[in-house]
Amino acid sequence: MNGGESSGSGPIHVDLLIEILLRLPAKAIARCRCVSKHWATILALPHFTELFLTKSSARPQILFAFKGYDSILFFSSPQPQNNPDEKNNSPAAVTVNFKARFSFHCRYANISPVNGFFCFRSERIVRGRTNPLLELVICNPSTGQSFLLPKVKTMRRVGLHSYLGYDPIGKIYKVLSMTWLVNGRDLIFEEHQVLTLGTREPSWRMIECRRHHYVFQSKGICINGVLYYTAATDMYGEDSIVVCFDVRSEKFRFVEDVENFRVGTLVNYNGKLGSLVSSQGSSSVGRTSTSITMYVLEDAEKQEWWKHTYVLPALWPSIVETTYFSFVGLTLANEIVLSPSYAFGPFYVIYYNVEEKTAVKLQIQGVKPNVDRELLTFSDYVEDVTLMPKCFT
Repeated sequence: MNGGESSGSGPIHVDLLIEILLRLPAKAIARCRCVSKHWATILALPHFTELFLTKSSARPQILFAFKGYDSILFFSSPQPQNNPDEKNNSPAAVTVNFKARFSFHCRYANISPVNGFFCFRSERIVRGRTNPLLELVICNPSTGQSFLLPKVKTMRRVGLHSYLGYDPIGKIYKVLSMTWLVNGRDLIFEEHQVLTLGTREPSWRMIECRRHHYVFQSKGICINGVLYYTAATDMYGEDSIVVCFDVRSEKFRFVEDVENFRVGTLVNYNGKLGSLVSSQGSSSVGRTSTSITMYVLEDAEKQEWWKHTYVLPALWPSIVETTYFSFVGLTLANEIVLSPSYAFGPFYVIYYNVEEKTAVKLQIQGVKPNVDRELLTFSDYVEDVTLMPKCFT
C-alpha cells in the first residue's frame, strides 16, 4: 500500500488527507514526508503550511532555548491555560519535550521568533576558536532546518545587528541588517540593508534610512508587518526612540521620547507594541518588586501611547523567593509571562493575570538544567512546518 491509497477503497482525497495531517504535531509531519512522494508534495503545498500555521496560532506553545558556547537546544510544551481554580502560589508542573539542537555559536540573545523562525547572529567555531567574522543563521526548531545567510557586503563593517521581519500581505520574510563602525570615539550605524528570503539568488540590498540611530542589543519584535526595536539618537543612549520598520514598504518611522520602552521588554499587546517595566525600572522583577507597568504604543504616526500600572499581590515575595524573573511576553489571554535567565536546578515560570491580579507558578520538568547555558524563554510560540528553499541550504 502506498502513501496515497487506502486498502480496498482507492486513493484518499487530497482535502481529506490534509484534514487528517493538520491534526498531527510538527514532528509527525516531518516523518510523514518520508511516506511517499505524493505525501511530501502535499505537505509542501503553501495551502497546507498556511493552514497548519493558522491552527498552531490557536494552540501556541511555550518554548525554551538553552544557549551554550557551541550549540543551542530547544524544548517546548503546550502553553498552559489559565486555570481559574489555581489561584495560590503552590507550583504546578508542565513537562517539556525536546524539539531540536543547532550546532553553532549564538553570540547574542536578542532574538525573537517570527512565525516559528529565528534569526541568530552567530560566530563560526573553527578548531575550538570562534571566527571573528559574524554570520547570520536562520533556523526553524519545528523542522530542525537551518541555513546561513549570504554575507553582508560591506568593506567598512566592524559589527552587525540584524532583525527578522514578516510581511503578512505578501507572505514574505525579510532580514534587516545594520552595520556599524567606530569613528574615533563614536559608534556609527551607517549602512542599512535588506535581504528577502525565498528568492532564487538572495542578496543584500542597500536601503535608505534618513536618521542615524544607535542600537544597543535591543530585542526586536515583529507585529502585523512592522518590525519594532528600540534605539537612541546618540551613542550614550540618552535620547531613546522606537524604530518602526515597515517590512513591506521598507520604510522607517520613529517614535520619540520613549525611555520606558528602552529599559523594558517589548511585547505584543493585542496587536500593538507594548513594553513591560518593573517598579525598579528594569526588565526583571524580584521579591522586592511591588508593581509592573505596561506602556502601549497606541498610534505610531501620532506618537500616542498610554500606560497602566499593575500592583503585584501581597504573596509576591513568597512566589518569586530569591530568583529574579525576566519578562518574556504576553499570552493571548494577556497574562504576563516571567522566566529566569539561567536554570541552576529545577526552575519555574510565572503567569501573572493582570486583570485578576493572580499569579500561577509552574515547575518545568523534562529537561536537565545546565549551569553553562543561558535560558531563553518564548511565550505563544507557533509551529511553522514550511520547508526552507533548497537554494539556501
